[in-house]
Amino acid sequence: MKRVIAILLLCSALLGCRGDAAAVLAGRSPSPDSTERVESARERIALDLTPTPVPLTPSAVPTEAPTPQPTATPDPFLGLNVRFHPEDSNFYNLDLSEEIKLRITGMSYPQGGCKLGYDELRYIHLLHVDFEGQTHEGELIVNAQLADEVTDIFYQLYINGYPLQSVRLVDDYGEPAEDNLSMADNNTSGFNYRYSSGTKLSRHSYGCAIDINPMMNPYIHSDGRVSPPNGADWVDRSVIRTGMIDENDLCYQLFTSYGWEWGGHFRNEKDYQHFSKNPETLGY
Repeated sequence: MKRVIAILLLCSALLGCRGDAAAVLAGRSPSPDSTERVESARERIALDLTPTPVPLTPSAVPTEAPTPQPTATPDPFLGLNVRFHPEDSNFYNLDLSEEIKLRITGMSYPQGGCKLGYDELRYIHLLHVDFEGQTHEGELIVNAQLADEVTDIFYQLYINGYPLQSVRLVDDYGEPAEDNLSMADNNTSGFNYRYSSGTKLSRHSYGCAIDINPMMNPYIHSDGRVSPPNGADWVDRSVIRTGMIDENDLCYQLFTSYGWEWGGHFRNEKDYQHFSKNPETLGY
C-alpha cells in the first residue's frame, strides 16, 4: 500500500512539472518550483520504500518430554521368606501373609489363637491334575518344619500325573474347625485346628497331617461309620480303582519315603485318606 501511495505522489509531482519538461524541450529552463517538487517526491518515495523493521519474536525452545518411569510392581513375596521348588517355581512355600491369616482366622485357625503361632505354619502353592487330566492350582497349609518335603511330594505327584480332585484350604468350605464338607467334596487338605475325639487334638491341628482324596479313601470308624458318608462306595478295598490308596500307590510311596505314617495301617479303624507325622517328633 505504501508503494502505491508513493507512486501516486511521484506521478502528481511529475504532472505538476509537465510544463517545465516541455519548457526544457523547447530550450527553456524549468522553474525552480518544479525541481523542488520532484526532489521532495523522490525523498518521500525513498522513505516509503524503506522496509519497516519487524521486531523478532524469540522462538520457543522445545523441551524434552520427561521419560516415563516404570511403576514398580509390588513383590507379593516381600518379607514372606518364600522357598521355591528347585525344579518348578510353580511349587513354593512361604510364611503366612496377612491376607491368609485373615482368611483362616475363625475357621481352621481359632479366633483366640492356639498352641501354634502363625509363624509355625507355611502356605504351599502347587499344581495338580484332576481325574480328567486338567491342571489346576492348589494350596495347602502345613507345619513350617514339613513345608519343603510336602512341596516336593506334591511336585512328584504332579509330574507323574497323579489325580487329585481338589486341593483347597478347608476354610473355603465355611466350617470352623471342621472338614466334613471338604471331605465330601473329595478335597485334599492339611492344617485344621480341631479335635479328633474328646479333648485330643488331631494331628491336623499341628499341621502334621494331610488327607488325600478323602471321599475315595474314607475314614472307617471302629463302629462302622464312614466319613465322609458319600465314601461308602469306596469302602471295599479288594479292587483298587484310580485315586484309591494302597501300599502300591505312588502317594503312599512318596509320603512314607519321607517318614509319614499312613492311616490305612491303623489297627481298630482305617483312615485311608490320612498321612501324618507325630507332632512330638517336631517338638510339640
